[in-house]
Amino acid sequence: MLSRRSLLFAGAAIVGTLGIWSRSSGSSSTTAPADSSTSTTTGGQLIQTSTEPPLVPPSTTVAGAAIESDLVHDMVGPEVERLQTRLRDHGFDPGPIDGEFGGSTERSVWAFEKLVLGTPREEMQGVVTPEIWDRMNQPTGVTPRRTPGGMHLEIYLPEQVAVLFVEGAVRLISHVSSGSEIQWCDEVLIDNDDDTQTTKGICGDAVTPGGVYHFERKIDGWRNGKLGRLYKPVYFNYGIAIHGAGNVPSYPASHGCVRFPMHIAEYLQDLVSVGNPVYVWDGVEEPEVYGAQPMTFDWPDPDWVPPSTTTTSTTTTSPSTTVPSTSTPPTTHATQVPDTTILPSTTTTLPPAPSTTTTTLPSV
Repeated sequence: MLSRRSLLFAGAAIVGTLGIWSRSSGSSSTTAPADSSTSTTTGGQLIQTSTEPPLVPPSTTVAGAAIESDLVHDMVGPEVERLQTRLRDHGFDPGPIDGEFGGSTERSVWAFEKLVLGTPREEMQGVVTPEIWDRMNQPTGVTPRRTPGGMHLEIYLPEQVAVLFVEGAVRLISHVSSGSEIQWCDEVLIDNDDDTQTTKGICGDAVTPGGVYHFERKIDGWRNGKLGRLYKPVYFNYGIAIHGAGNVPSYPASHGCVRFPMHIAEYLQDLVSVGNPVYVWDGVEEPEVYGAQPMTFDWPDPDWVPPSTTTTSTTTTSPSTTVPSTSTPPTTHATQVPDTTILPSTTTTLPPAPSTTTTTLPSV
């Protein structure tokens, strides 16, 4: 059983949905009801809180009795509900606390394995053993690698995990999927700023560069970009953004953006602000070595044939065929004109016959 001191430490390390933990005051500021927005001042900086808090306040009670068997995907029951509650208390968002071990809960377990247990991404199981459950009932020990103050996002590419911090305390931890690091070519539909759309064939390198960035702009709802179809994107490196996606697999799979599970993307955009720092670790160098390293820009696909060109070609060929067809009859008619002229000439040779008949009559 954890001591009261340990529980207080765990609570101080976690930021719950209904408030942001203040280290200076040792208290939390709660948000208003879900239908209104509010803000709190921490360290002299105005921090906007979400109108629909995704997480519950940190639990001040022990999670309960130990589990006797592994908790795995597709299981249903009160033990799964306790697991979901404990994950959410630590800042991981497993989705609804419904007692169903689905994909959202599994991705939260992945993040816990990689970030807290240090399990390599290739070896994570998404299974909660009794030993892992015991570890979940202790403080996670997750702390920021950088402390710029206020709110900032840290993205760890080797682990495929992202952590949102507020004043050095955990606000949200999520499994993510970043650039696959392969070259790709595809036909893409792009939403333009003037509400029109453009179809292009482009190629690119699916890389999420390491470096230090800031959030630049938000777009609500769906957005069709060169890197794919993005849900509630927040851009931080030209066309690279954090955004929601229906497919957030256990491995890097995007064209360069950082995919978040859809249930987290629903509110993530509301938690961050334009100007908040974003640190990206690539496992090779520290982010500051790169600075604001630009993305690898795309280039036209040399093998792509625009759909509009095919349509235009068909339309142009059709009139072109008709024009020669129209010109041919006059040419044929002109050839027939001399033939008609010859006929009168042949008729002119007929008069000698009547002339012979006239000569014969006087003889009689």
